[in-house]
Parts: sequence; C-alpha cells; structure tokens
Amino acid sequence: MKNRLQTLWDQVLPKSGPCPLPDVKAVRRRVDAALDSKPRALHPWRTLRLAALCAAALALLTGAAAGINVLVPPEYNALSAFFQGDTAPWEHLMDFQPVSVRDENYTLTVTSTVADKSRLFYTLTIEAHSDEAWEKLQKQKSESFYDLLSFRSHGSLGIGGEDNSEERTSYLEIDTSRGWGSSAAVRLNLMEEGKWLSFSYRPVSGLRLKIGAEGPGSGGWAHPGLTGPVTLERLTLSPLTIEAEYATGDTNLFPALYFLWEDGTASDLDSLLGGNGGGSGHKGGGSGVIKMTYCHSFAAVQDLSKLEAVAFGGTAYPLDGGEPYEIDPDALPAAP
Repeated sequence: MKNRLQTLWDQVLPKSGPCPLPDVKAVRRRVDAALDSKPRALHPWRTLRLAALCAAALALLTGAAAGINVLVPPEYNALSAFFQGDTAPWEHLMDFQPVSVRDENYTLTVTSTVADKSRLFYTLTIEAHSDEAWEKLQKQKSESFYDLLSFRSHGSLGIGGEDNSEERTSYLEIDTSRGWGSSAAVRLNLMEEGKWLSFSYRPVSGLRLKIGAEGPGSGGWAHPGLTGPVTLERLTLSPLTIEAEYATGDTNLFPALYFLWEDGTASDLDSLLGGNGGGSGHKGGGSGVIKMTYCHSFAAVQDLSKLEAVAFGGTAYPLDGGEPYEIDPDALPAAP
C-alpha cells in the first residue's frame, strides 16, 4: 500500500518528497474509541472493520489523485502552445494523460494532444538524464533541429519549443497533418534503436458543408492583393481548423470566406486566422485547373455553436443544413 500511495503522491505533487502517512496506532485507537471502549482482543472482527476503513480511505485518495491528474492539464499544452486567448474553456477537447518511453539517456513524453479531422497538435518533453546527454541534445538541435525526431503515421509540418537547462528538459510543440485512425508515433533519434513512443488521441468532431459554387479567391495575409476565381466544393469546420476543397488556377489563392455569427456580426477568414502560418495542403488535376485541399488552423479556438453560416460569393450557407440564402456583399468586412 505504501508504494501505491507514494506513486499517487508523486503524480499529484512531483518532487515533494515522501508521501505523509498516518500513524497506524493512532488510527487504531480512534477506531477503537468510535466502536466502544473494550480492548481489541475482545473484538477480533475489528480487524476486518479496520481493513474496510483503510480500503475506503485508499479509494478516496486514489480517486482524488486521479481526479487531479485528469482535470488539471499541464501549463504548457497543445492548446496554449498553438492557440491564442483563453483556452481554459476548451480543455475538454484535449487529452493530457502523459505517455512516456525511456532509455538510459533520455525520457520522451507526450504531455498533451488535441486533434480534428485534418490536424494533430501535441506537446512533447525530452528529459536528459545526464549533463552529457543534455549537451548532445543541444548539439543535435543546433545542427539539424528537424532531424531530431522521426514520425510514424503522420508527417511533421511545424516544430517549435523552448529549453529548461536547470531541469535538463526540452519542451516541444508539434503541428502535423493527421494520419489514418486516432493514433500516432514519434521517435527521438538520439535514443536507442527501436524506441518509439506510440500514443492515441480523440479527434474533435467537425461540420461539413457542401458548397459547389464559384466565387472570389484571395491571397490573404500571405499574398496580399492577390485575387482570382475559385470553385469551392466543400468546407470542413472544427473549433481548431478550417479545411477547403476547391479548384483554382493559382495555388496561392484561397476562397474568400466570411463567417456570419448569431449576434449579427461578421468576420472575414483572414481575421480568424490572425496571420497564422500553420497550414497544410495538397494538389492534383491538370489542364490549368488545380484541385486543392487546404487546411488552416485558426488563431484562437472557435465556438461553432455561435456561428450561423459561412458566406461565399454573396451566398450564405447555414451550419444547420438549411437552404442557402443570398446576402448583401457590401455589408461584409472589406476583403483582405
């Protein structure tokens, strides 16, 4: 029991020392006093009663510790690393039960994940077990940062992070395209061969809108002033990202979209992306027409329950699946 209590204590309050344990004799005296004032020898069944009380106390402690572990995300997590504003209301979208793999030099841990149909965001920690291992890690990062990790089931799109030299720990945030299923694996190439860290995640559900219309395209923040026609086939929205499937003659164009909120306000896509460079895409087709599937992450997590419709080319497409309706383009924000 002591080992289990110490393990729970370390999970809730790491580096806080030994778990404080009750005085067994004092507990027994209090149980005796609660039962009656007769000697313990006259009541052998008290052993069973005491065991039941201890089991109940352990269950409560276990539940409390597990609750703290599940309900309190790390300060550095996939939402805070990638999205602006107050992300606390959206913590229910995220998994933050740590998963680790280690060898004699390093411990690699996935500390949080959040994902949707298109993208996977997660945070990693790399803990070096010695000064020599830490120096080797820093050398690898400075010489070839993107060769530090290998990926299975998904491809790396963006890696960033920071270091804590006192704790010999490197913190990384990774933004990738999602692979099939709901699991992925990552490897620290400095670790011994075969050490892969596999982890699962819960993709956030999204909304899919069938558009099938031609309208204006924009270069947005990346190519200001660029315009041209695009044919938008489908949109997929989640609180994290927007994915568009469309045809265009210029791969730098993205459909000029507007978001109509239930409070009567409107936002253009560029304002919701906030200059966010996080995007992924692929193309196909020929004869001057390029089929594009492109995904952007929002600058902040979006509350889609407050979104009434998405507008494209003077037509609004309701999120509830209702019939599209015309809108006044002059009432929309100016194009970026």
